[in-house]
Amino acid sequence: MTDDAFLDRLRGLIGRDCEYLGGRCRLIDVLADEGTLVLERRGGLPAIQTDQYGHASHRGSEVLQIPIFGKDRDHFSDELMDLLACLSACAQGTSPSR
Repeated sequence: MTDDAFLDRLRGLIGRDCEYLGGRCRLIDVLADEGTLVLERRGGLPAIQTDQYGHASHRGSEVLQIPIFGKDRDHFSDELMDLLACLSACAQGTSPSR
């Protein structure tokens, strides 16, 4: 499968909820140029965000960036494989094994 076809399939997962790294998340974007997926943490009280001076400004959801490819770009990253396993488990209505 070409990179473009794979990225299109990943884009089809945008909006899906999953459990990742012990928390509920939603896939919100695929950044093809950067080779990353963007997840938004869900649930609980959003984290406090700071302004440019480091002062507390507002609350906003935590955002996680997951690399799509490994360092050699010949393989998918371990983080992506974990995320896909979580998405698959959630789609089947089972609890992820990690």
